[in-house]
Amino acid sequence: MIGRPAAPAGGQNRVALVLGSGGFRGPAHIGVLSRLRELRVPVHAMIGCSVGSLITAYYAAAGQSVEEIMESAFGTGVLAILSHAIALRFGGRTPKMLARFSDEVRVRLQVLEGCDFRTLHHGIEQVGFLIHDQRRGERVFAVTGRERGFSLSEAVRASSRLPFLFPPLRKEVDGLERELVDGALSAPSPVIHAVAAPVSASHVIVVDLSGSRRRSKHSELARWQRILRDRLVVLRPRLPRSIGLWGSGGRVRSWYEAGRRAVDAAALTPLRAWAAPGSIASAGRTNLSTEPERRDPPSRPGRRAPLAEPATRALPSDRRDA
Repeated sequence: MIGRPAAPAGGQNRVALVLGSGGFRGPAHIGVLSRLRELRVPVHAMIGCSVGSLITAYYAAAGQSVEEIMESAFGTGVLAILSHAIALRFGGRTPKMLARFSDEVRVRLQVLEGCDFRTLHHGIEQVGFLIHDQRRGERVFAVTGRERGFSLSEAVRASSRLPFLFPPLRKEVDGLERELVDGALSAPSPVIHAVAAPVSASHVIVVDLSGSRRRSKHSELARWQRILRDRLVVLRPRLPRSIGLWGSGGRVRSWYEAGRRAVDAAALTPLRAWAAPGSIASAGRTNLSTEPERRDPPSRPGRRAPLAEPATRALPSDRRDA
């Protein structure tokens, strides 16, 4: 059972960053990460779902910098992702003309093969990934301290597999055979797993890329705002207008900048309160500046897309926890 989160005690507060689903809007997650690092906001745990699981894994588990993750976002094209999906459907066999594109994604995913749930970077202490079991309509959550037989690579690949495009990852979990797909089908912004044990965060930052009121409603963020109140900050990156083609380099850059803008003055007010002396155990990283030094990620022209196996579909999140 997952109960109501307890109020923080003794000044030992923990901040969790929840990166939800969003597909090709995923570079906004990277923009938020960039801004939070500049502001020296302490983050103790990261929870990923769908494309958010990929960003979480490359940042916290692989230890890549914001610039390196953006390089991957620019470097993985739509054709590469579709070729990778075909390869998975046909047991790794793809037409020769598509093999080169599929290999781009495969090589990038191989980076995660050498990573695990416990060797983490950038000050992150725990990572968790939400996965959906489409056979039983249940959510499966794998997290540092309760990995449930998953390797980190398995958890990430399952969490980011959009049904119909990618085949499910079949695996026995808790003694049951499961068909594992995109975690957004259980909850596009899984705050509940940030506040529940073993993460037990007292303060939560959510990046909501739902893109519509209906999807935002399914994420139950309004409910969690009523429960956590000033202990929850919801960031909603948005583009002022349509820029570039779907999956293009122009849109990657635009979503990255939208993520940076989302950490605005309204968000800084509670973040400063969290970082007040004695408020958050942040290992000395509690000074939030308003004009941080900025390092731009590489910019490339052309038709580009975020990391492999993104997803955008979001269904209601009131399914039974597996």
